[in-house]
Parts: sequence; C-alpha cells; structure tokens
Amino acid sequence: MAQAGAFAARANDGSAIFFNPAGLSFQRGAHIMAGATLIAPSYSYYGPSNFNSNEQWDMESQVFTPPNLYITNTWTDGTLKGLAIGIGLTTPYGLGTKWEDNWVGRAVTREIELQTFYVMPTISYAINDFISVGAGLNIVFSNVNLRRAVTNFEPTMDLELEGTGNTAISWNAGVMLKPAENVSLGFTYRAETQIDFEGTADFHPPASLQPLFPGGDVKTAIAPPATWFAGVAWSPFENLDLEFDFQGIQWSSYDALSIDFATDAQNTPGVKQDDVTAVKDYENTWIARLGLEYRLPGTGIALRGGYFYDSNPVPDKSLEPLLPDSDRHGLNIGAGIDLFSTITLDVAYLHMIILDRVTDQTSYPGGVYLDGRYTGSADLFALNISYAF
Repeated sequence: MAQAGAFAARANDGSAIFFNPAGLSFQRGAHIMAGATLIAPSYSYYGPSNFNSNEQWDMESQVFTPPNLYITNTWTDGTLKGLAIGIGLTTPYGLGTKWEDNWVGRAVTREIELQTFYVMPTISYAINDFISVGAGLNIVFSNVNLRRAVTNFEPTMDLELEGTGNTAISWNAGVMLKPAENVSLGFTYRAETQIDFEGTADFHPPASLQPLFPGGDVKTAIAPPATWFAGVAWSPFENLDLEFDFQGIQWSSYDALSIDFATDAQNTPGVKQDDVTAVKDYENTWIARLGLEYRLPGTGIALRGGYFYDSNPVPDKSLEPLLPDSDRHGLNIGAGIDLFSTITLDVAYLHMIILDRVTDQTSYPGGVYLDGRYTGSADLFALNISYAF
C-alpha cells in the first residue's frame, strides 16, 4: 500500500500470493505476515438537482478493518529447490455505506455492507534464475446486508435483506521474469468469481400489511471482476527500487443487481412484493500505479512512497449512494522497520482524493431519481508484522 500497490514485478514478501504468486519462488525460507488496514471513508451528496435542490446530505462515519494473513515457504536447496507454497487470506472486495434513515435517498439505500474473504492456497516454481510461474485458487466466503426504505407504498416500510454467499471458487496465476540483475517483469491474472447469495428479507410491515409483504427467502448474486497486473521494476542503484504497474479491471461483470423473492406477486395472489432488477452496466477500467522503496544503509529501515490514478467504472446513469464512485488519486507513504533479525514491522498511509462527480441521468426501479453531486475522500492506515523462520 505504501508503494501504491505497484508490486507485481517484485512481489518479494508474503503478499505475493495476492500481487503475483510467481514471486514466492524467488524468496527464501518460511514467513508469516499478518496485519490489517483501517479504512475511513467520507462522502457527501448534494441534491436532488432534478427537484431543484442542492441540500447537503452526509454519509455517516464508519471505519472498516479488513485483515490479511500470508503463510509461505520456499525451498532453496535439494530436490525441491525453487518450489514454493503458501496460503493467504485477503478481503479485496467489499463495501459499506450508511446514511441517515430519513435522508432524501432512503428509497435507494439506507445502509449496505458487503464482505468477501478470499482464502488462497498457492504454489509457485522457479524454472531457473530467469523465470518463475505461480498459480492458486480463490476460495471465497461472503455475506451481504442491505437496508432501504420502500416509499412507493403507504405506509413507508423498511426493507432489510441479509444473505450469505455460497462457497465460490476461481483461480489466479502469474509469471515473473528477471532479464537483468536490476530489472524484473511481472504479470498476474485473477479470474472473475461468481457469488450466489441466499438469505431472508423483512419489510417490517404493520400487521395489517403482513400478507402483502411477507418477506421470506430471497436470492441475489454478484461477480467480483477479473483483474490483471502488468509491472516492470528497476533498481537504478543499490537500495533503491522503482516500479510501474498497469492494472486492468473487468468491471463489466457487474451489469445488473437482481433481487429475487421466493414469494412474489407473480407466483402468489395478493402479494405485492416483487422481484427487482437494477441495471448497472459498469465499464471496464484501469489503474496506473507508481511506487518506490529506498532502504537506508545499515539501519534496517525502508522508506516507501507511491501514487496511483484509478479510473472509475460507474456510468452517470448508475451513479448512486449505494456505492458512489468517481476517478481517484492515491497519495501513499510508509516504512518498513526491522525490529529484530526475524521480525519486521510495516506501516502505510494512503490519502485518497475522490474527484467530485455530477450526474443528471439517474433512474431507479420504482420511479426513484437521484441526480446531483457527490464529493468524497478516504484515509487508510495499514500495519503488518512479518516473521521469518
């Protein structure tokens, strides 16, 4: 994180499991790396402009702390020389937003939280000193909670959905090349993962309306996108590493969000609740990342910095407070400190500048329109401790 995520061409610690599994084979011995990131987003909405309003509505403050854990071992001699194995736990996809219950966009969302946990068994092999390859599985566990108002019926109700995802599986693979002593190249690909959720819905209706809105079993699905990294790293002189990565993200996998009720107006007479499909039509995007690391001679301290530009996937018609998004600049700093010969502490800070976004093209199921302007930023703090056997 301190190097803006530009790491696919070096991948020289346990997080290679995520950034490029081929990097494990160029490491030495066994390692454990564990930590967490503290994420504090801030967003405001001004509008709705389609009702000639510019009122400010602030997203409620929340803090998220996704963890990470990597355990790896690389054989450096004997029959297994060049072979590496590992297992990782990361949370690469997730979101959470919460707005006041009575805010103007309550029919779109009041609160949502999505969590995904990727368990990644990984294997890597260095064919020689020039090239290594790696591959692994993504075993994904997830859950989702969603709450919004139902305003197109009197009295207004509070729809709450809770769901657990199936155990979804996809794959990832990478390659690393070292054409020169001070140059390395890396490429990695992570496949799209289809996650199907099953859970329950509750409209919290008054007793007189319970037969019309019984809630009950519900299904939905999401597909975290395929993504790839291509990176080049260069060490112009001793103790300094520079890396540039280009990342592609296939967000077109998020074309719609559907909520399917087991009991709905189509199969049960007298019931008013019905299936909903909200078209998203997200677009494929890219991120450019630049990072550097300088190791202070004789101190056991590494200084790091980086910058990234992240283009957003959300078309104007789909911009919404459920997941407001815009193009972003990331400013990153951090350091690594060798506390002992076998223990390293890594810290990082990221300030994310989210560009203002204006839309006048929104349209939602049920006739909810929410044009206006979004502004936001986020601050992230990360801490990891690594132990080398």
